Amino acid sequence: MGTGYKATAAPLILSAAVLLLSSALSAASQPDPVNYDQCVLAIDKAVGDLAARKAVSSCLEKFPGKAPEDENLTAEALGKLDIDGGFGYGIFSGSIYNGNSNYTVTQVTILLTLIPAGSPLITREYNIDVTVPPLTKGALSVALISDGTREFSWSLTKARGYKAR
Repeated sequence: MGTGYKATAAPLILSAAVLLLSSALSAASQPDPVNYDQCVLAIDKAVGDLAARKAVSSCLEKFPGKAPEDENLTAEALGKLDIDGGFGYGIFSGSIYNGNSNYTVTQVTILLTLIPAGSPLITREYNIDVTVPPLTKGALSVALISDGTREFSWSLTKARGYKAR
């Protein structure tokens, strides 16, 4: 009497092999970047934030002297950022979508405000380093200075980045 594992394992293994092969072929067909901006845009959207920062460092090594300068994003550019985040276990985390077609976002600043009624207004800003190229989504996370038992409201107050060339 079979357990059914053999019947489900073959299609699963075949699907995994097809996925790996198609990823490899897709990566092989992409042309090499010719400048810093193309190099940054070639970063796989599915990689984590730490991997994205390492990839950007690699682009800087490949194209030295081309490192753009960060600047505060304009109100219009800031309005094109969409952050979905929340709290858990003393950490603020979430995702950020960069709706700008001409800015790579390198840092966001969120303002946390303690919610409990009757308590004095306590706020704190957190700068979160990110690497989110134009029209892509990334992850963000920061450990909070808190005992983990309090609730906060949050808002995006500013962001930094550089214009794509």
